[in-house]
Amino acid sequence: MRLYADAPARRARQVGADLFVLGWVLAWVLVGRWVFDLVMTLARPAVPLRSAGTGLSDRMEDVAGRIGEVPLLGDRLDAPFIGAAAVGDDLVSAGDQLEASVRTVAWVVSLLSAGTPVLLVVLAWGLLRLVWVRRAASLGREVSDPESQQLLALRALVRQPPRRLQQLHPDPVAAFRSGDPDVLRGLADLELSELGLRTRP
Repeated sequence: MRLYADAPARRARQVGADLFVLGWVLAWVLVGRWVFDLVMTLARPAVPLRSAGTGLSDRMEDVAGRIGEVPLLGDRLDAPFIGAAAVGDDLVSAGDQLEASVRTVAWVVSLLSAGTPVLLVVLAWGLLRLVWVRRAASLGREVSDPESQQLLALRALVRQPPRRLQQLHPDPVAAFRSGDPDVLRGLADLELSELGLRTRP
């Protein structure tokens, strides 16, 4: 399977296209990371929210524990403080939920913003490369074989413009019938040149 053309100019364009697609993907990955970080700034309030909730819960549990040690009345007096500690736990839970929700949104937005242009370009590039590889495989298989060259030469006589054929030989049809190896190879090269291939190594 050929991945690149034999002709230097065509091969350089293919390599350039590959490098462009690679650079395009890397650039949009960086854009996606930037968008993710930008959206995640919305989750900053979750940090002080969790911190406040943790501090409130710890202080209220500490107070409830000390009041609970008061003889006779301790069990009744500590209930409000235990309830306040539960409010602190709710604040911590709210901070966690806020960060999780923002993180989900950040992933969705970054994937959409970076994935869409990457997907479009990679699909177009992959389709073009696949078409070229398949055509190169069908035309370039065993090009050194004389029978294959004859088939390519015949195809060139049918498909190529008369001016290009006559530049190769004044009477290309007669040369083809006579089996002139140079003309056959030249005709085959004309056909293969559309894909940047050639019979000569």
